[in-house]
Amino acid sequence: MRTKYTLIVSSLLVSLFVYLFYRTEQTVINHLVIATIGEAPYWVIRDWINQHIHLGPFGVYSLPEALWVLAITLLSKRYYLGLNRLKISLKFVPVLLVIGFEWFQFAHWANGRFDWVDLAGGIVFWVLGLLVLPEKEPKASLLAKWNFHGVACVLSYAIVYLAHVIQ
Repeated sequence: MRTKYTLIVSSLLVSLFVYLFYRTEQTVINHLVIATIGEAPYWVIRDWINQHIHLGPFGVYSLPEALWVLAITLLSKRYYLGLNRLKISLKFVPVLLVIGFEWFQFAHWANGRFDWVDLAGGIVFWVLGLLVLPEKEPKASLLAKWNFHGVACVLSYAIVYLAHVIQ
């Protein structure tokens, strides 16, 4: 269980690092950080990191989403939503979100641009999330009983809002 949470937290922290220091400063998370530490310190740190740590296009544009997909897959795969007798496994939601995000970008219904690398990266990391660290806990309804794992699962989906670009 400790390995699972270490992988989840590490994935989300690397994704956060990329968003903070390599993506546009117009994201929600960057606005929050700038409001917290100030604009001048933020730009000093960002400039230093950009000068000393070079990431390629995949690392800047595709890896953060893929890591988020890995994290939410690891958190979601033990849960289902129960609708009467129907049980919908949440392990499929991360890949559906990746496909949906890219589709909305392809159709120009959302900011960003459709990218096959983003789609492939999301699918590969979803499969990794399903295969690595097999779930030892029994399947459970996400809404039946709240615990740390369930709250973390719901919050991991909400994190995507932090990457929203403010116009």
